[in-house]
Amino acid sequence: MDHATLRQHFYRQLTEQYLQGELQSLYHWCVQEIEGWGRAEAYTRNENAVAPASLQRWEEVIERLGKHEPVQYIFGKAYFHGLALSVDPSVLIPRPETEELVAMVLKDHAATRLRVLDVGTGSGCIALALKNARKNWQVEGVDVSTAALATARRNASELQLDVAFREADLRDELDFTGYDVLISNPPYIPTGVEDSMDKSVLEFEPHLALFAPKEDPPYFLRRVAEIGEKCGVSDVYLETHATEEETLVTNLKSAWSGSIAVKHDLAGRPRFLHLERNK
Repeated sequence: MDHATLRQHFYRQLTEQYLQGELQSLYHWCVQEIEGWGRAEAYTRNENAVAPASLQRWEEVIERLGKHEPVQYIFGKAYFHGLALSVDPSVLIPRPETEELVAMVLKDHAATRLRVLDVGTGSGCIALALKNARKNWQVEGVDVSTAALATARRNASELQLDVAFREADLRDELDFTGYDVLISNPPYIPTGVEDSMDKSVLEFEPHLALFAPKEDPPYFLRRVAEIGEKCGVSDVYLETHATEEETLVTNLKSAWSGSIAVKHDLAGRPRFLHLERNK
């Protein structure tokens, strides 16, 4: 089999599961990981025979993609804010919207020396991206999942970034005194919306990091605000579900005495909250 035939096979096997644009992106991702070829090179090697070992890997990947397994988990890699991160099913796959959250913090604190805590760090993507951009900041991360923390520490080691990670549960009494900024992409998806969620997210990504408590959906967002208020941090940055933002702001006013600003993502959705202490 040559690579032109393989490409046709890839599209034919997965056309029922993915849209055309998604399939093209997935194909280019797989070519890069399996063959080591860039986008342009993939189309100049149409007549190259597929090596037996490569063909076996392609078939394995096609089968897993056919079951909607995220390509990032298949190859154990995700890209975030210019960093290549190791990922596995213990952590969420970093999203482009979360890159916008990182960019917001970097813009607001361009030249300041800060002590920053990433609450619910998962793969460590936020903390590591901040540290990579601001080497003079002291950046740390906490998470309730020991498996996620192991992944975050592996990423810090592989990227040679000095970020410390430790275990913490937002349901406990926590003391984050001494930090200037808290940043968090906590579990915020309300239960009951599973039917509208992508199968790859619902079946493969960790529910611990996805879903808010059924009885109190804003709980984790409010807890970060409460802890920030109690510990005297100057700024809290939150990623949210981008729905019912006015209700959420009202809910957080019971936890935060300063200002609460709604920030929109690049798609125009009210995705982020910036909580700032009154000067």
